[in-house]
Amino acid sequence: MAYCEECGKKLTDGVSFCEYCGTLVKQKNQNDMNEYAEIEEEPQIENVTEVVPEEEQVRKTQEKPPKRKCIVAAVLAILVIVVGGGGYWWFNHDNKKPVVQSSETSESTLSSMTKESTSISTEQSTQSAFNKQEVSNLADSTVGKLPNKTGVFVSMIDEKNIDYEKSGTAPIRAASIIKLFLMEAFYREVNEGTIRLDEPYVLKDTDKVSGTGVLQNYAEGTELTYEDLVRHMIVDSDNTAGNIVMNILGGPENTTKFIHNQGFNDTRIERKFVDSTALAAGKDNYTSAVDVGNLLKNIYQRKAVSPQYDQQMLEILKYNKNHSKLPKEIDSEVNVYNKTGEYTDYGVQNDACIFETNSNAYVVVVLSEDGDESQQVSAMNEFGRQLCELLGKEKGE
Repeated sequence: MAYCEECGKKLTDGVSFCEYCGTLVKQKNQNDMNEYAEIEEEPQIENVTEVVPEEEQVRKTQEKPPKRKCIVAAVLAILVIVVGGGGYWWFNHDNKKPVVQSSETSESTLSSMTKESTSISTEQSTQSAFNKQEVSNLADSTVGKLPNKTGVFVSMIDEKNIDYEKSGTAPIRAASIIKLFLMEAFYREVNEGTIRLDEPYVLKDTDKVSGTGVLQNYAEGTELTYEDLVRHMIVDSDNTAGNIVMNILGGPENTTKFIHNQGFNDTRIERKFVDSTALAAGKDNYTSAVDVGNLLKNIYQRKAVSPQYDQQMLEILKYNKNHSKLPKEIDSEVNVYNKTGEYTDYGVQNDACIFETNSNAYVVVVLSEDGDESQQVSAMNEFGRQLCELLGKEKGE
């Protein structure tokens, strides 16, 4: 039903003008009605499923399966990881003990092998530093060729006390080498408090004897200390000082007893220095290469008297002036502690040394009598040089 928009009266269907006021009646077409109807009905379709064109449905249907495939693939991947990882854990966990046992056995074996290897390495290092056969060959080719009576002793210090000796215990005229035993006996008396190093001694003319040394040129009445006397006896090989020290120790016989008490049984003192009367009676001072070598080893290892006095003896030996024999041709970097002995009337040429390098130290003693001086000294020069090259090298080199 329609009404006039002007007067509001009810209009008869199909009229073009209002019957009451004559106002033109507007006619609405079908499209306007359809539009109105859509607008009115829109709120009522909240839960209506969206109508999707067929092509769109096909497209969306084609797109959805890949998402499902990705999900399925992801699930499968997770399952693979879980199953694989679980299997790996189970395998290792199940085999854990055998693996650990194998490792322990391996470590034990390796430890044993390492110890054996270290032992072998140490032994080889020792052998490379001191090979008796090599030392023997070297001695035979040098001092061993001397036609006269010769004793040789070589020892690596702090190297399991490995020694080489040839005629090492044979008694040989000691000459001034015997002063080493006097020095040790003197410092033992100092250590025991019987005498003091700072005790004064007044030189007398009757003390003086010829041969090596400087005290024979000192004026009578010159005051010296006991320590001065010992130093002169070793550094200058002073015969006058040696006789005074021997007198302080109680003479040749008492000094020999003391030396034997220290275990040096090849050594004996039968006369003072430059005692021609005793020599004519067949008396002399004797020692062996082994006795001299062991004395030097004891001093170097601080086992002779005491660490303090052994160190003092080493310092005195270091300043010995005669390096014309075993040390003559060795490297200047090698520290030398030595004492020589000569008595040309009896063809005696002796030398006893400690050679000290950065890596080791060793004792070398050569005692030779009834020989030719030039041959003896030349052989000692060569022996000292080659021995230093052999033993002075770094361990394992």
